Amino acid sequence: MTHEEGAAKDDSAAHGGLHRIPAQADVVAGSAFDAKVASQELLELAEVGRVICVDDWYAEKEDRGESVFAALTEGVLLPADLEKIAELIPGSALLRDPSAPSELVIDEVRVAWPSLDEDKRRAIHHVVDGRLGPEGVGTPGEEDEPAAACLRELLADSREFLTLSLSDWSRQRSSLLADGKSTLILFDRDFSREGASQNAGEDQIALLLSDAPENWRIGLLTHTVSEDDAEVEAWKTLSQKFKADRSRFLVIAKGRLSITADGFPRMLKLTLLAPALERLQGSLAAAVNGTWAEAIKKVGGIDPYTLEAALNGDRLTDGTWGPETLLRIATAFTQDSVRAKLRSDRTVHVSSKLVTSLSQVQLPSASNPDRVRHELAEIERLEYFETAGHLTDLHFPLEVGDVFAFQKFVDKPHQFEQRQYGSGAAVGKSPTDVVPELKRSGAEHHMILLAQPCDLAVRADGKRGNGLEFVRVAPLKSPSQGRVIAHPGGGSATSFDLPFFFTDSGGGVEVKLSQQQYVPLTALDMCVLSDSGDGFMSAEQKIPDHVLPNWQMRFENLREWVAKQVAAYKAMEPHGMSGKAADQITAALTGTVASPRLESLISLRDSSVMYGVRRVGRLREPYRSALLSRMAQRDSRDAFDPSLIDKTDS
Repeated sequence: MTHEEGAAKDDSAAHGGLHRIPAQADVVAGSAFDAKVASQELLELAEVGRVICVDDWYAEKEDRGESVFAALTEGVLLPADLEKIAELIPGSALLRDPSAPSELVIDEVRVAWPSLDEDKRRAIHHVVDGRLGPEGVGTPGEEDEPAAACLRELLADSREFLTLSLSDWSRQRSSLLADGKSTLILFDRDFSREGASQNAGEDQIALLLSDAPENWRIGLLTHTVSEDDAEVEAWKTLSQKFKADRSRFLVIAKGRLSITADGFPRMLKLTLLAPALERLQGSLAAAVNGTWAEAIKKVGGIDPYTLEAALNGDRLTDGTWGPETLLRIATAFTQDSVRAKLRSDRTVHVSSKLVTSLSQVQLPSASNPDRVRHELAEIERLEYFETAGHLTDLHFPLEVGDVFAFQKFVDKPHQFEQRQYGSGAAVGKSPTDVVPELKRSGAEHHMILLAQPCDLAVRADGKRGNGLEFVRVAPLKSPSQGRVIAHPGGGSATSFDLPFFFTDSGGGVEVKLSQQQYVPLTALDMCVLSDSGDGFMSAEQKIPDHVLPNWQMRFENLREWVAKQVAAYKAMEPHGMSGKAADQITAALTGTVASPRLESLISLRDSSVMYGVRRVGRLREPYRSALLSRMAQRDSRDAFDPSLIDKTDS
């Protein structure tokens, strides 16, 4: 008997339900040894004093050969299979006789079965399972065996390691929960080999979530899910089912143990870290909620004299909405308080220390890079960009850093009018605030607004103090092949890197400051005032909801402007002109003559002006200020005479 077998036997005697796990000779070879080192280090850092594995593999169960008899009854075994079985049963004759009735063959095997030793029974099961395939009878034991052996190699070391059947766990549950030991417990999902249900492991976890000590960590080990995404989805489903603290358990695929153990330490790490991560989230929520409650109370304590002064003066002249000023004041009250609450919270320090220490453990394999990168990119994108729906639904005023999608029209303006309504329908008008159905062509070209913020401010009269009519935009372009944008800014003086621009890939773009263009502000202002975010306005449409007071005046001014342009367009009777006259008239009236990326259309039917542009997002602070600074640096850079020596000669 080896030392390990002796130790397992001693464990079995001490704990009743413990049974020796068959050795797996190569489980610690190569990368599997790295998995063991990582697993042991994780358990040590998390101060886990005991590991419990609950699986029906560990159950004592008499092998009566029922699966073998069933295979013989169904006649699925070939003569070669019967010959192999006959070699394992002394004195067998009927198994070798093709003409023997199946009932007599089964009786022969049934009579001999009780006298066969464990090795011969296992060999016969192997023949039957090999013929029936992975879905055959008896495979649960064979697929659980390497997982059980691997678990022992990875987790059993200096700490207590218990292997229990479901019945063993039921007997010892109370005493194990009461002894105060920090414990990692791993449940199988299917306990049908013990006569329980296929989801008995889930039921046991649901009970543990309500009465297990805080220092217990729980995992569901199962063959019913594959690795990575399936584990996450199963965990989400069970979290809803349990209606308990979902940080207390994790789902781990047994496939991580059957072939290679490389993926197991990462799931072990997540199981040990989940409660700490949950506590960090809870502490942040408590700090933010408490701080905002305090800030609201402080704002409520401002006397009317002070508050009236804060909402008037320059803020009113510059078009700042009063509630935005209140939000600014409340935010000022919260800036330091949240950090102070987090720094003074001992739970935050303990949880953060555990996260830091476990994160430094070198793991033999990483997480699924595509899924994790995609999810993190979605989160980080929120730090960089406001969404189009948020801006459009609330009609946020124009700001530096607003992102627009420019797209060409399939039809030229006069062609659209004739196709949609016919030459005789142009005189009619139908009030609308819906963008006409208009075909667009080709890919969208994204541009970002570059302007001094004060220049964009709309005053109380609905106009800008500087009389600004055109504004600069710069194109957003994908980087050259092979270049990945991971950080904002970049080293070039003529461009600015923006990561996480594309929602599908998480890829970044370059703002090409050297390729700036000018577009009419009327087009971008219409994007603000449109319910769809498109550069569209009808002379007959109603003002949308949620538009701020100064922009309500801007809406009225723009609507008057649209009516004038439509009247001027109609007076020229462009539909009767040949060539590109209608296009040129439209461009002149809408201000797009010098804007190569921006097309426009005037509809007599709808008394409307439409531009081929739509607002699709906004760059957040501090990145938009950094972008504006880069633009200013480029504009103000010194100019020197070129060197007399060519660069190629140096």
